[in-house]
Amino acid sequence: MKAYAFIAAIGLGIVPCLMLAQTKGPARPTSELNRNLLKNGDVEAEGADANHVPGWGQKEGMSAATYGSTGGEWDWGLSGCATCGKRYLRLAFEGDVHELSVSQTIDVAALAGDIDKKLITAAISAYLGGYIDGDTSGQVTASFQDDSGNELAKIQTEPYDTKQLPKAEKGSTGLVLCRATGAVPPGTRKIVYTWEAHGTGDSRDYLGLGDNFSLVLTQQ
Repeated sequence: MKAYAFIAAIGLGIVPCLMLAQTKGPARPTSELNRNLLKNGDVEAEGADANHVPGWGQKEGMSAATYGSTGGEWDWGLSGCATCGKRYLRLAFEGDVHELSVSQTIDVAALAGDIDKKLITAAISAYLGGYIDGDTSGQVTASFQDDSGNELAKIQTEPYDTKQLPKAEKGSTGLVLCRATGAVPPGTRKIVYTWEAHGTGDSRDYLGLGDNFSLVLTQQ
């Protein structure tokens, strides 16, 4: 009977109210928000050898080390920070080379809509350091770039002072938390995250250490 009543109503020009399932709009690209976008930012993933670091590639002077495995840096059972794991990155360079850097490029095109509406903020951080009172400093930088690689803006941490590094219970090195935040400018489609260590003296033997590298995007 219900079916006949429905058909009759249609014939009289009456359109009954129907319970229709609600349809959702396009899914928002949330996977790029509120998480560390760097690959192997904590340096815990191991490569084929110390000079091949997953997420960071291979570069002369860069290596991953286990805390306690390198004399003078940390003793076994210690690490560079309370949240650090078992491994960290080293940038070692000497002679006429006064700086060394490694980077990762993160594709953020999926967030283009919110980025162009000025709704996205970036936070970068890392534990950086070296020898206490040494002559190597460093910083991390996020370069906001368009599709063609043109830099639109950047944020960077302040270079650390090796005289202010916290000393480990054993060893001659320390790490300090370095961080910075800033708005992601409209037009950004990729972010280049760079860790750079640079010599500040004339020893010609420089060492930068780092751990827990992070790039996190949030929506305002």
